[in-house]
Amino acid sequence: MSKTKKKILEKALVIYNLHGVSDVSIRQLAKVVGISHSNLTYHYPSQEDIILGLHDLLLKKAVELNNGLVQNESPIKSLYTTTRTGFTVVYNFRFFFKELQYICKAFPKVKEVLRKVEKVRNHMYKNIITNMIANDLFRTEEYIGEFDDLIVRIKIFSDHWLESSSIYDELPMEETIKKYSDLLMQHFYPYLTENGKNEFKTLQITGPKADKSMA
Repeated sequence: MSKTKKKILEKALVIYNLHGVSDVSIRQLAKVVGISHSNLTYHYPSQEDIILGLHDLLLKKAVELNNGLVQNESPIKSLYTTTRTGFTVVYNFRFFFKELQYICKAFPKVKEVLRKVEKVRNHMYKNIITNMIANDLFRTEEYIGEFDDLIVRIKIFSDHWLESSSIYDELPMEETIKKYSDLLMQHFYPYLTENGKNEFKTLQITGPKADKSMA
């Protein structure tokens, strides 16, 4: 990637995170980058191309961070670490998720790419669940498609937690990421075996249930 293209994406990420995609034109972005409108469109002919470039950068950042993680002994601990890492990337590219519906409607190619990425994410979670079942951390399905439904709920949460937090929370970045990483992990708890629940508790995501007899 050329220095100019890299600079365009870096500046676009900053201004989109501040103002959103829908309120920033190509000409405004060119001014922020410090280049002419024609020079910017030479590198990125449309705003959709810039969004695609940023999404590609998002995926690369996620892969780089995950590749740099030390693999934990427990699949549950590894999942939690991966979730925290992934949510950090999401936060750094937060414009994308805060305007997800608008972006998908305005830029069809972006929507197409997202649908392809979702298939990869779906496959990843299926492998994680299969691995946890093999390690006696996850129970088997109680009805056909139970875990497919779980993955859909995780997808919905993953795509929209940041938008929700921007409305209801006033937390620093690290606290926001921890809060919503913990909430995502709690999706898995009802499906864990006793071994899985014991391992889950070591993550200190949830506190012990109060003993009503002591009240």
